[in-house]
Amino acid sequence: MKIIKKSFLIMTLAVVVFFFNINISSSQLVETVVAITGSVLNSVTREPVTAYLVVLDENGKRVNATRSNSAENGYYYITSLKPGHKYTINISQPNYFKEKFEIEIANTDKYTEISRDFLVTPIQKGIDLPLTISPFELNKSKLRFGSEYLLSDIISTLNNNSGIKVDIICYPDNNVDKTENQKLTEERAKSLKAFLIENGINESRINIKPNSTTDPQNPPPTEKRAKGKRYIGSTYIRVSDF
Repeated sequence: MKIIKKSFLIMTLAVVVFFFNINISSSQLVETVVAITGSVLNSVTREPVTAYLVVLDENGKRVNATRSNSAENGYYYITSLKPGHKYTINISQPNYFKEKFEIEIANTDKYTEISRDFLVTPIQKGIDLPLTISPFELNKSKLRFGSEYLLSDIISTLNNNSGIKVDIICYPDNNVDKTENQKLTEERAKSLKAFLIENGINESRINIKPNSTTDPQNPPPTEKRAKGKRYIGSTYIRVSDF
């Protein structure tokens, strides 16, 4: 009787160990994945764009691809990305500049969806690559702190499209002194040009266009502004050729 009980106990333990090992193996086979979703938009008009998105891993191997849907607000969905990895997303569309974005996926043990919109710029002479926040402080020509972040999208676009040439157009902060304004905006344009060159843009691709009067498309406000909020002249990166 004792032998039977002992044999039964051994068999029971063996069954438990067997199923335990199966569960471990199954959990190892099922890896956590992360998805990225959002919209592809025209950087100038913010209208949805149909574009092709190709995802590459750190070794340059293609891991996924999809197309955004302009009929659904430029919606796209990319899955099968792994936590703790870096990816490059190449975006292309025949009438737009090629764009390249780097994505780093944080470590996680749960399925996660990351929201990220991408802006693409149409290929057209005379179009302005948006510089929505001024890289300069009031009456200053030196690039302010954090400009590398403000200009990162411009740098990426220019590096990914080596055939385009641009004009740096700077406007002053007021209309008080045209001579001083011309000098200020020339120094601003030169500062920005030097920054672009430092970040890999060939000097032959860049021209500067200073101005002595304020931007006619975005003039100084006539009404009193909120305390601490001052008007700073516009800066544009304009496509001159491609």
